[in-house]
Amino acid sequence: MTHFSVIQINMHPARFVAATASARSTQILARLLGESCPGNRFGIREGADFAGPRSNDFIRDGARTFEVLRQAADELMAEADENPAQLLKWHVYFHDAGHGRHRFTMNAYLDHDLPARARCESDPQLIGRAVHYGDGPNLETLSLMLDGFLIRREDVA
Repeated sequence: MTHFSVIQINMHPARFVAATASARSTQILARLLGESCPGNRFGIREGADFAGPRSNDFIRDGARTFEVLRQAADELMAEADENPAQLLKWHVYFHDAGHGRHRFTMNAYLDHDLPARARCESDPQLIGRAVHYGDGPNLETLSLMLDGFLIRREDVA
């Protein structure tokens, strides 16, 4: 069984926080820790990094609380139909510059990348968003997602 680790990436070397059994559960845990420990950044890594340097006890204990584990389990259950393999979740953002041939732009960020997602969500040119499960979306996938988004947008209008 492949394990994945949550690591604290704002420290050097990156500090081990916790290990889980799936990429998505690790990602949820990293996002929940990022929300509850502002100023700290968390990432994920394949493999259980039990031998590496450890983060502080407060963060490691916070990752193992019943409330955090329950929230992660609830989120996995809510996504079970869309993401049965518990693959990574990407947020795709569509922006409209309002002019020119290349007026639409797209950005994709991992679920646990809270600072990047916050910047995109506060952008006044943001016109929509979508979710992608799996490896990082390539340009073809992003283009298809944008086309689908624009078609749905025209149908509503």
